[in-house]
Amino acid sequence: MRACFPAREFDSFAYLTWVEKKPKASRTHDEATLKARYYLPLVVDMNDFAATSKIVRRAEELGYYGIGIGEHYSSPGESNGRPDPFVVLSMLVPTTSRIHLGTMASSATVRHPAVLANTALSLDALSGGRSFLCLGVGSGAETEYSSHGFRFITKPERLDAFEEALKIISGLSRDRKGFSYRGRFYTLNGSTLNLSDAFPQIWVGERKSRRLLELAGRYADVINIHCANPAQAQAKLEIAREAAARAGRDREAVTPVLKHFVVMAGDEDSLVDELERSDGRKEGESKEEFVERMRRESPEAIIGTADEVQDEYEKYAEAGFSEFSPIILPNSVGRIAERMEIFARRVA
Repeated sequence: MRACFPAREFDSFAYLTWVEKKPKASRTHDEATLKARYYLPLVVDMNDFAATSKIVRRAEELGYYGIGIGEHYSSPGESNGRPDPFVVLSMLVPTTSRIHLGTMASSATVRHPAVLANTALSLDALSGGRSFLCLGVGSGAETEYSSHGFRFITKPERLDAFEEALKIISGLSRDRKGFSYRGRFYTLNGSTLNLSDAFPQIWVGERKSRRLLELAGRYADVINIHCANPAQAQAKLEIAREAAARAGRDREAVTPVLKHFVVMAGDEDSLVDELERSDGRKEGESKEEFVERMRRESPEAIIGTADEVQDEYEKYAEAGFSEFSPIILPNSVGRIAERMEIFARRVA
């Protein structure tokens, strides 16, 4: 079991079986019954490509507010099978009518910001205003970046370039008469977006970075926060809101969407069985001690039965949070169908 679930391995957890024992009463489910907004991060690979529309249509029927698709590039000599997220999202537009479609996240240090902004705006216009653009710094290894000839190899370089890209995308979204910018990495002279439609929400994906929280406060509409508990989420949100105020924005300009890895099973025995596939119990360790150790080692994950996961989300709701992006592991299109049903009916 990893001490922390890496963002590029959402689909790596062993398949979870479901054994239902004494569940809380299920609700009759339609779009109106979800008490909060839930965005569902998905991993799409070419083996599951044909099933993507069916899964997303079902997510829409269950009441999920949005789905997000990540952007990853292959390591040297090893194809990862991942199609371009904007191509997949465009494919989903005519097969859906309500659900929001966005990236979770797009690597802002891979595409030129003007190209990325135009691509995101085109998707939003195509979807009738149902898209969002979640931006990430880029989590790929340095060997991955160098193999493709991407400009920003080291993590510090990427963070600096991300700041410039975010400034540019935000500027382009506001200044439709021609936006100019001169920085260390990018120079724009009167750049104008191709379409005049309203720009989609700009998200910043954050994980353990005060600088990203502050950048979100200054330039973004939404901050996608990794957190271990409501108090930590509130503390991170306060950093973003203070940055917004310093930049002359309304403190409430940034909306928090909380992100957790979710490992869930129908009962404790099934949960232990699945956790043991990744990390066995220590000698003399009880089932309860084992599960608690897994929770300590992965503080940003919600691990438990469906009832326990529901209890955790209720704590966040009581703290005033109402938008979430649960990474229900494993979240590949080919393996998430049952879990997204149970999450919607038993947790959301």
